[in-house]
Amino acid sequence: MNIQNLRNLSLRNFRSHKNLELDLNSNFVFFSGPNGVGKTNILEAISLFSPGRGLRGANLNDLKSISSSVNWKLFSVFQVAEELLEVEICLDDDGKKTIRVDGKKKPLIYLGNILKIIWLTPSMDRLWTGVASERRKFLDRIVMNFFPDHPRDCLFYEQALRKRNQLFKENQTDLAWFSAIEKQMAEIGYRIDVNRRKVINILIESQKTLIERGFLPYLEVYLSSPEIINIEKFQEDLFNGRTKDKVLCRTLIGPHRSDLVVRHRAKNIEARYCSTGEQKALLLTLFVANAFAICRKFGAPPIILLDEIVAHLDQENFLNFFDQLKFINAQIFATGTEKSYFERLNLDFLSFDLKLTEEGIGFLVN
Repeated sequence: MNIQNLRNLSLRNFRSHKNLELDLNSNFVFFSGPNGVGKTNILEAISLFSPGRGLRGANLNDLKSISSSVNWKLFSVFQVAEELLEVEICLDDDGKKTIRVDGKKKPLIYLGNILKIIWLTPSMDRLWTGVASERRKFLDRIVMNFFPDHPRDCLFYEQALRKRNQLFKENQTDLAWFSAIEKQMAEIGYRIDVNRRKVINILIESQKTLIERGFLPYLEVYLSSPEIINIEKFQEDLFNGRTKDKVLCRTLIGPHRSDLVVRHRAKNIEARYCSTGEQKALLLTLFVANAFAICRKFGAPPIILLDEIVAHLDQENFLNFFDQLKFINAQIFATGTEKSYFERLNLDFLSFDLKLTEEGIGFLVN
């Protein structure tokens, strides 16, 4: 199996790190230290080497160091199979994210085709009890790994959706305008729905590997909304729904109304009604299934980011989770206030103990 590993990382004027250099020659890297020292900021920087706004979903301008007026910049060296890639990501003067690979400017989608980076954060604990939009974002993040154009489709669909809803608010009667927007929504919306369902089937299939290894629960996954059969039918449904949509000034059908539904199969209970421990276990199942699916599809494990993983998992789920992850041999970056849990795993890992100094943030390497 091939590898994709991050070997070196440099942060310039990024969040709390004015100038940080890290040599990451390990398959497991742990960042420890007190709260507020910038551990999660490092994971966020790594997450930006995939499409989108990273694991916090932050505005790109908010990533700049508060102690500097200079835009942030990230430098890295990735090993992908036998090739080393020098990747630079920065915020340009127009407030946009730009990418250079081996010194050459590349489109934002480029890294999504060659690097697969996935993450778990404490905020995901509320995934099953929160709003549907957060579950859609979670699913779309997974879909992006298999269909790199998916984020662009979601963006264009949302833009068309807002235009259609605005026409209702303005009481527009131009039928040609409605038809043009609905045609665009139908074409893109159908593709979004198809890709989401394809990836859900991939995740369901990937669970078989987890079941063979035991520990994590088996789950059922599906979308709450009916399948979009084809472009023409979706466009016809949008046309037929104009009268009702106009009253509410919003569009009542489409992939933006869909919810990701997860059920605990053994107990036949929807995730939102499960206990807190079971909800976390279901999230871990979905996460590991995604990692296994990426391995099978692309012949290499993803890079995995785990923010404060010990703080939001009990010991049983923690040990079961890492038993699965060790099997795929992925490069893992984790944060926490202490590392005793990881020492019990018998892993060879590189540890950075971050601390605040008079000069800023420093660290010791163990």
